[in-house]
Amino acid sequence: MTNHLSHRWPQSGPRPITYRYNTTAPKTRHPVRILLFVLLGLAVAGALIFGGYLGTMQLANYLVGRSSGSFAPSPTYHTGVSASWDPSDLPWTQADPGVTLTIQKQGEEAITSNRIYQQVLPSVVCVTADQGNGSASVGSGVVTTASGYIVTNFHIIEGGVSLEVSMLSTQDSYEAQVVGYDEELDLAVLKVEADNLTPAQLASSDQLAVGDPVYAIGNPMGYLHGTMTEGIISSPTRTIQVDGKDMDLLQTSAALNSGNSGGALVNAYGQVVGITTAKITGIENDTVIEGLGLVIPISDALPFLNQMIHTGQSFRPSLGILCQEAQLDDQSGIYVVSTTPDTPAHQVLMEGDLILSANGINTPTLYALTRVLNDTGVGNQVELSVLREGDVISIPITLYDRLTQDEGA
Repeated sequence: MTNHLSHRWPQSGPRPITYRYNTTAPKTRHPVRILLFVLLGLAVAGALIFGGYLGTMQLANYLVGRSSGSFAPSPTYHTGVSASWDPSDLPWTQADPGVTLTIQKQGEEAITSNRIYQQVLPSVVCVTADQGNGSASVGSGVVTTASGYIVTNFHIIEGGVSLEVSMLSTQDSYEAQVVGYDEELDLAVLKVEADNLTPAQLASSDQLAVGDPVYAIGNPMGYLHGTMTEGIISSPTRTIQVDGKDMDLLQTSAALNSGNSGGALVNAYGQVVGITTAKITGIENDTVIEGLGLVIPISDALPFLNQMIHTGQSFRPSLGILCQEAQLDDQSGIYVVSTTPDTPAHQVLMEGDLILSANGINTPTLYALTRVLNDTGVGNQVELSVLREGDVISIPITLYDRLTQDEGA
């Protein structure tokens, strides 16, 4: 029922279409014989239509899952990656702590869609991951520095043994190497050896609201280079389950298709506010689902992209608690269920504490708290405002990296 937006080429090349011409003179047909042929043709056509209808209904029943009486479409990644594939099969390069991506101030005056296209297209690329078996995964990417750092989706490069990046504006091609990736967040950073590339302007996705116009620019179907589609922000925060993991994504009505993955979602000022990653598609009650594109917000992605550029690895800045959203004494926050031994929160936060804010930012939801922790980073201190036994107290905690620990939350 669902798909991500990479395009995987077929194993064999396209077959040529052969036209056959009849050069002999037409034969004289008997009227009765012609009538029999017509009736036979109508009977065959009717059988095919009826059979096709039954087949379609069976397919719809299978996709919708009517046997369970429910329908809950969610994006899943089906890359067909060999079980023997390992990320070390990809070409890698060293990280660079001297490079940092930053968000620029949002533009003040909207520009025309023509100008947006001209401004952003030089910053969008086609990413091709050779699978080493005669096939390739093809998607899009966004140039983020003039020196050749490119952001794309992990599922595009997954299974690859070599990478190629080609500029959609010039068709210039470069061999690419991996700097780092985060499979859970579906993000990857690549590097090409090039000078004076045109980096995209990155802008905060936090300033987007429902109804704001946006544009998707990428490489749909793997060969429709430089396609731009128009839509609006349908939801600025949509929690979608992907491969059993919750992802907080933008939802847009801009048309996204295979090959758009890793491409740019652009605001009305020609600034990249998201990385296109998936769409919800399928059939519900015999109706095809359309217009549900999903995009990784730039503001959420930025801490992880910089961590990958600086260290070659991703991270998960964490306190070390098991928690849930709750409301106590008419105040909303994050309720501490328990703390994990050997983590910074252990014996500092207590069961029953309600985290009201972090670094002065209210945290009524897990998403809000997680964003503050990600922005703060591993090894840095976060200042928590905590409701404990009726009193509000301030507690500083230094964050650790959950990815480097066997335990913790």
